[in-house]
Amino acid sequence: MWLVGLDDLVNKAKDLLGGAENKADEAAASAAAGDTATAGAQAAESSSMIDKAKELLTDERIDQAAGAIKGLTPDNIDGQVDNIAGKAKDWNN
Repeated sequence: MWLVGLDDLVNKAKDLLGGAENKADEAAASAAAGDTATAGAQAAESSSMIDKAKELLTDERIDQAAGAIKGLTPDNIDGQVDNIAGKAKDWNN
């Protein structure tokens, strides 16, 4: 049950990051077309989406998810879970 919640968080973050990439592409196209006002607004929207994605995957939530996973898996998997959690935290900071 906890893992489903984690999956939802990760998918929401992926969607936000995908949207942010699209907005960044739109901003680049607007800037290339000379529309700096629109480019600035699109770039700000892209940045906002990235910030929202990072809020979904805080270090605390990553630790909670890792703890839940370690509680459901054999002890010999704990090191791998910790490694993945560490990489997620690195990306988040």
